[in-house]
Amino acid sequence: MWLITRKSGHKEYYAKESQFEYWTQIDLKTLFRAPYYDPDLSKKGRGWEFNSRLEKEVRTNFATMKTVEPIVRRNPGVRDSFTKRTVKSIIWPPTDKEKIIPLTRKFEK
Repeated sequence: MWLITRKSGHKEYYAKESQFEYWTQIDLKTLFRAPYYDPDLSKKGRGWEFNSRLEKEVRTNFATMKTVEPIVRRNPGVRDSFTKRTVKSIIWPPTDKEKIIPLTRKFEK
């Protein structure tokens, strides 16, 4: 399971690598540049495999990984006062994050 902390401090949980396909390329590049922590020092676990795959995808500009494009809407009745152009709204699609977080139980000794 991956725990992602956004710049706003909001925490999101992801259970599978396929859930990151609902991210945009910009967000995935930002995720790749963010610090990565994994307690598995052998660098053979799922986290390290995904991190190396993400590194390869960033280098090849996401040649094999599916990503999501933002939705751009034009507001024809609204104009920018400085440029006199029609205002555009960019809508980011929601990510496919976990709704229920499985917490580990503490066992008594």
